[in-house]
Amino acid sequence: MKNKKLLYTALSASLLLAACGTDTSEEDSDKQSIENTDQTVDTGTNETESTDGESGEAEGTESTDENATSEEDEATEEDSTSDSNSEADSSESNEVATLPDAVETESDEQPFKMQVLPTYELTSEEPGRDILYLKEHEDKFMVIGTMQATETDFDKAVENMKETLAATSTDASPVELTDETKLPTSKELEKVQAYRVTSADGPITAMIFQKGELIVRVMMYDNNDESYYEEYLKMAETIQPK
Repeated sequence: MKNKKLLYTALSASLLLAACGTDTSEEDSDKQSIENTDQTVDTGTNETESTDGESGEAEGTESTDENATSEEDEATEEDSTSDSNSEADSSESNEVATLPDAVETESDEQPFKMQVLPTYELTSEEPGRDILYLKEHEDKFMVIGTMQATETDFDKAVENMKETLAATSTDASPVELTDETKLPTSKELEKVQAYRVTSADGPITAMIFQKGELIVRVMMYDNNDESYYEEYLKMAETIQPK
């Protein structure tokens, strides 16, 4: 009887120890599973952060590329605008002044052409002398003479012009014309000088200018109201080598 009691005690202790061993193993297994799960969660978070970082870098690169493209487009537009402005400036500098309804007419005796308004007519009297006169009033006219710049000294030509002008008036000396409204405005004309005397019939204005290799001298005979001076001036500005 005593031996049986000891046997039961021994069996109970063995079962208890076995149960304790099983619980410990299960707890260790559960703990390992939880740690693995935590690691998986952490790894997922890191992967997400890495992905977000790569996405941010990609967005930053795309933004930089867009800015670079935008700057290139702006530079291209500026170059295009600059080229257009340069072409426009070149076109304006080469453009010959035009007059409404005017007809381009060549001199028969001199190496020039000009635009002539409908109420005027250009005729050559002799070599080195053309007359542009008003059809209705032939006593109102402009004398035109041309010389080659390579064969003529401009200053001497001015002095000769002043002497010719002085000979048209017995009671007045030539006065230099400085009023800008009475002078040509074309940028193609060089070394412009003008002088005037007053006669009983109206002012007589002599003007000389250089256009390229051509030196042009004109004398304008107007009435006291200077009714035709503006037209004379505009037509004179269109004189150019033919």
